[in-house]
Amino acid sequence: MTARESAAADNAERASEEALATLFAALDSRRNFKLEAGAGAGKTYSLIQALRRILKNKSVYLPRSDQRVACLTYTKVARDEIKARTDEDPAIFADTLHGFLWEMISPYQKALATALRSSETWQERLAENSDISGLAIEYDLGIRGLHEDRITLHHNDIPEFAIQLFGNEKFRSLITDRFPVIFIDEYQDTPSGLAEAVLSGHGEDRTSPVVGFFGDHWQQIYDRTCGSIEHSSLTSIPKNANFRSDRSVVDFLNKLRPELPQAPRADADEGTVTVYHSNTWPGARLGRNWKGQISQEATQACLEWLQVASPSSTWIQNSKDLKVLMLTHATIANELGYPSLPGVFSSNDSFANKEDPVIEFLVDTAEPAMQAFSEHKYGELFRLLGSKRPTLTAPKDKHRWSEFFNSLISTSSTGTIGDVLDLLNSQNLFSVPTRVVKRGRDLEEALLSLGPGEELEEPRKLVEHRSLRSVPYAEIRALRSYLEDSTVFSTKHSVKGAEFDDVIVLVGRGWTKYDFAKMIAAHAPQSKPELRQAGSFPHSRNLFYVSASRAKHNLALLFVQELSDDAVAVLEDWAGQENVISIEFDEAGVLL
Repeated sequence: MTARESAAADNAERASEEALATLFAALDSRRNFKLEAGAGAGKTYSLIQALRRILKNKSVYLPRSDQRVACLTYTKVARDEIKARTDEDPAIFADTLHGFLWEMISPYQKALATALRSSETWQERLAENSDISGLAIEYDLGIRGLHEDRITLHHNDIPEFAIQLFGNEKFRSLITDRFPVIFIDEYQDTPSGLAEAVLSGHGEDRTSPVVGFFGDHWQQIYDRTCGSIEHSSLTSIPKNANFRSDRSVVDFLNKLRPELPQAPRADADEGTVTVYHSNTWPGARLGRNWKGQISQEATQACLEWLQVASPSSTWIQNSKDLKVLMLTHATIANELGYPSLPGVFSSNDSFANKEDPVIEFLVDTAEPAMQAFSEHKYGELFRLLGSKRPTLTAPKDKHRWSEFFNSLISTSSTGTIGDVLDLLNSQNLFSVPTRVVKRGRDLEEALLSLGPGEELEEPRKLVEHRSLRSVPYAEIRALRSYLEDSTVFSTKHSVKGAEFDDVIVLVGRGWTKYDFAKMIAAHAPQSKPELRQAGSFPHSRNLFYVSASRAKHNLALLFVQELSDDAVAVLEDWAGQENVISIEFDEAGVLL
C-alpha cells in the first residue's frame, strides 16, 4: 500500500472536513488541542474556521461581553491576515506573540522587576546599578537598555519574563478571565518553554482557558524554538490534507513523512519529482563546513546543466514561477554576483540580514537614493536622505546635487565599497548615519595605533569593516537585488510559508548543523538507530521537508554532496528509481 493509498481520506477536501470536525468537538468539550498541519494542509483556513465558530456562538465561548478570544501569530503579516479574514471583529484579540505577552505582563511592573533581577542576561548591566526600584519597565524598539528614568527590554526578554509570570496561579487566573480561549499559530516557532507555561495550570487551577495550537513541528527550522509540544491535556488532531502540491510531490512527502500522510486535492495533476546527484564527479571534494561537496565551479556547472540540458530543463525553462533554493548565502552569492561578501563576515547570514550598519545604510539608503536620482524621482531621493527637503533656491544648488550624485553613481559602477564610503563622507549635502561614520573613524584610529609589521586582528567588527571596504561596490547592488526578491534564488530558510509553481533545491553543505546526505541515509531500513539521534538529523530533516514542500507542480533536487549507497536507495524509494539520475562527468570533471 502506498502512502497515497494509506491516507485517512482520499482527497484533501475530505481530510480537511474530518480534521475540522474533530477540532470543533474539542472546542465544544473545552479540551485543549494541537492541530498538526503539514505543508500545504491549509492550517490558516482551519484557524479562521475555528474563530468564526466562536464568533457565531459568543455566548457559549465568551459568556461575558468584555471577554475575547486571543489569537497569537508569529508575524505581523499573519496577524493582519487573520484580522482581515475575521472582519476585525472586536471579540478577537489578534496580535503577534510578543505583542500579546507584553499586553499581559506589562501591568505587573513589580513582578517584571523581580524577573529582571533573576535573569542571567541582565546580570552584567545590573552589576553597575542594581537599584532599579521606581524605574518604569518598557518594551518598544526591542533594544535592551538601563536608563536614568526607565528600563527597556529586548525582544527575547518578553517570553522569558512571561514564562516566569505564568508560574503564578493568580496571573493565570487573570489571563483566563480576559481570554477564555487562546489560539497560538505556528506553535513550533514559539520560544522554548512558553507552551508548557501557558498549559501549566490545566488540571490544577479552578479555571483554565481552552488553548489551541496550530502548526507543524516538522517545520521548526529556527533556533531556540520549541518544536513539538507534548502535554497530557492536549488532544492531537492530524490534518491529512495537501491543497498545494500535485500528486507526485505529495507522494514524495508522504514517503519522507509516513506518520502524517497527506491526501492531494481531488483535481490535483500528476506533477514531477526528479533527483539528480553528482557522485561520479572525479575532483577533490571540499572540506570543513563544505565537507563532501563538489567544487563551487562544478556546482555552478551542474546547476546550469540542470536548467538547460537535463530531463527537467523543459519545465524549468517554461516556468513562470520558478524558485531555486540553496542552503547558504555563500552559494547564492556566487550565482548572483556578490561572491566576496560572505567571506567578509564571520556569521554567514549577518550581511544578508543587514546586521552590519554599513551594509544596512548602503542597501536601504545609498543605493535607493542613487536609483531615485537616476529616475528623476527627487521627492523620493530627499525622503530617503532625510525628512526635511533641502533648500534649492539657485541653479548652483541643483548643480551641486547633480554633480555629487553623478560622481557617486560613477564611483559605484567601477569602485569599491570604500571608495563610495569615502565619497559619501566627504560631502555636506546630507548626513551619513553616525554609526557608519564612527565605524570608519574607529578603523582609522585602530590602523594608526598598529606598530610596524602588526596586523589588525581585533575587534572583529573593525577587521570585517576593513575587508568590506575592498569589496567591489557592484556587490552591494547585487545584494540589494536579491534582498528585494527580484531573483529566482532564495535560501531555504527564507521561503518558509511560501509556495511556487516549480522548485529546484540545491542540496549540499555549508553549515555544520546540516548534513542532508546522512539524514537521508538514516531512513534506510538497515541504518543504525543512533543516526536518527544525531544532532544534525532533525535540523536537516525539517529544512529538507520545508524546501521540498514549497513546490506546487515540479520539484528537482540537485545533490552536490556525496551520497552513500543507502542514501541513493532511500531516494529511489521516495521518488522512484527511474527518477533518480546520476550526472555524468569526464575524467577532468567536465559534464558530459
